[in-house]
Amino acid sequence: MNTKVVKRSEQKRARKTKEKILNAAISEFSAAGFEGVSTRTIASHAGVNHTLITHHFGSKADLWKAAAKAIFDTYSEQSEKRLKELGEVEQKVVVRELLKHYIEFSAEFPDFHRFMIQANRGDLELLNWFTDEYLSQYSDSELDLLHQAQKLGLMPDGDSLHIRYIFIGAVTSIFTFAPQYQRLSGKDPFSDQVVARHIDYVLSLFEQ
Repeated sequence: MNTKVVKRSEQKRARKTKEKILNAAISEFSAAGFEGVSTRTIASHAGVNHTLITHHFGSKADLWKAAAKAIFDTYSEQSEKRLKELGEVEQKVVVRELLKHYIEFSAEFPDFHRFMIQANRGDLELLNWFTDEYLSQYSDSELDLLHQAQKLGLMPDGDSLHIRYIFIGAVTSIFTFAPQYQRLSGKDPFSDQVVARHIDYVLSLFEQ
C-alpha cells in the first residue's frame, strides 16, 4: 500500500481517537470534576486503551486543559457563525440574537457550564490557569455584550459583572437541574419547545 495513504489513514484514526477522548473527558470532568474522575474512567468512556490518553495528551492535567480549550473553541466558533449569519441588521437585533444564542448554546452544550462549575471546586492551580487563560477573556467579551445590551434597554442598569452572573444563573438553571425539572414537569428541558419558551422567559426578565 502507498506510504502516503497509510500515513493519512493513521492520522485520521489518531484524530478520531483524540476526539473521542476529548468528548469523554469533557463529559466526565463536567460531571465529577478534575479530582473526581480518573483517566482510566475517561478511557473506558471513550472506548480506547488507557495508554492512548498519555500518548495523545500527556498528563491528566494536560487532558483537562485540552478539554477546557475544546469547550471554549466550540463556543467561539458557534458565536462567530451566528454573528456572520445575522449579516447587516440593526445593533439591537444583533445584541438580542447573541443573547439568544448564548441560551441556545447552553441548552445544546450543557457541559459548557457544568465544566465551569466543577472548575470552581477543583485544583486551585488549574482554576487559576483556567481563569487567566479563558475566563478573563471570555468574561470581558460577555461584559462588552452586556454593556451594549444595557445601552439598548435589553439589560438593567448597574454592575455589569454582577448582572452577568444573574443572567448566567437564569439561563443555565433549567439545564443544570434538568433531571429535577423533567421529573416535576414531565417535560424535556432540552426540547425545542421548552428551550424556545425559556429564551422568551429569560430575555423578558431582563428587558427594560
